[in-house]
Amino acid sequence: MINQNILSLKQSSTLLINEKVKELRINGKEISHFGFGQSPFPIHTSIVAALKENAENNHYLPVAGLEKLREEIVLFLKKNQNIKTTKETIFIGPGSKELLYQSILIFDAEFLIPKGSWVSYIPQIQSKGGVYHILETNFENDFKLTADNLNAFFKNKAPKKQTVLILNSPNNPTGAVYTKEEYKALALACRKYNVVVFSDEIYSQINFSESYSPSISAFYPEKTIVFGGLSKVFSAGGYRLGYMMLPNELQALQNVYKSLFSETFSCVSSPIQFAAIKAFEYPTDLKKYVETSAAILKKISEFIFKELSEVKIECTKSEGAFYMLIGFNLHKAAILKLGISSSFDLANYVLENYNFAMLPGIDFGFKKEDFFFRIAFVDFDGENMMKTYQKNQNIDTNFIKENSPNIFNGVEKIKKFVIDLQC
Repeated sequence: MINQNILSLKQSSTLLINEKVKELRINGKEISHFGFGQSPFPIHTSIVAALKENAENNHYLPVAGLEKLREEIVLFLKKNQNIKTTKETIFIGPGSKELLYQSILIFDAEFLIPKGSWVSYIPQIQSKGGVYHILETNFENDFKLTADNLNAFFKNKAPKKQTVLILNSPNNPTGAVYTKEEYKALALACRKYNVVVFSDEIYSQINFSESYSPSISAFYPEKTIVFGGLSKVFSAGGYRLGYMMLPNELQALQNVYKSLFSETFSCVSSPIQFAAIKAFEYPTDLKKYVETSAAILKKISEFIFKELSEVKIECTKSEGAFYMLIGFNLHKAAILKLGISSSFDLANYVLENYNFAMLPGIDFGFKKEDFFFRIAFVDFDGENMMKTYQKNQNIDTNFIKENSPNIFNGVEKIKKFVIDLQC
């Protein structure tokens, strides 16, 4: 008999759309792929070199992770995210996704998910038969959770267990970044209701105006668990290495985490951990590399925002990561006339008729009738783009058309869809 909680899950939307687009392209379709969020830039050569140097290391490492790596992460957090901690609070796992999942398993809690959150939070909770609540957010605030939203929830609900709030900034799917002031207000509300926070900071250095994004742990250090890793900032999704930082007030959970890790993944691949040391040393050339990638992504996001806004597509303002939520609610009447009433059906319609791949809002905590969709603007040759950008840092429409044609053509396709709706 199969566990019904697991049986009810479907394949991750992001991975599923990636496979579907690959299949369509093999069959000759020219798909503009805005559905999958993987960094388009190559892994920095210094990290690759470190991996090669340690390829023969076949030893099991400590369950919590390589000591030298945890020490480097402590220094990285202090210098590059203004978070002070010690190596004893750091745990290494096979991606922040897995560390989040193991944390969800450990906490006997009710989980609070802001509307406009990463696709895997809810399925991970569902897999253990857990309870979750979608917290209301709004487009005008780029779907960021506010203290008022949190207060409204607790005013209307009486959770029976400890509550855990999962926050993500820079945000997937919106690209929004929480400010220090917003975090200060949220911290007060979290403290008032004794909320534990899982702070997913996997995109922290991919910030379009600063070298890193604020962390709620600076204002709510006692009960914030911070998650990060290699996949986004360092373009190393396939390396599968993440870290988490336990706050001082939750240090009693150290042995609980170690016990669960030891009975599941044991430890992260040895060569990968040694390579990660080089990443988290974050030397000047690597830091500049990350800053350049963020600068390119910023220009692309601004281009998309301008072009889509002109045809009355609602767009969140990306301030980091490589995502944007776009909405067709201003064209809802015309879409309903097509016989389409859900974001899932509209995503399929646009893919089949306009060769444009995007993910429906229902996967991110929205109601099925909300016509919001996540787009990831990474369908370009990152290596070539970076070389060209270093020669000419003026990214205008012609630059995007020449160096990221899939992005340019994709924007034209989705604009054509809107124009066709008006005919």
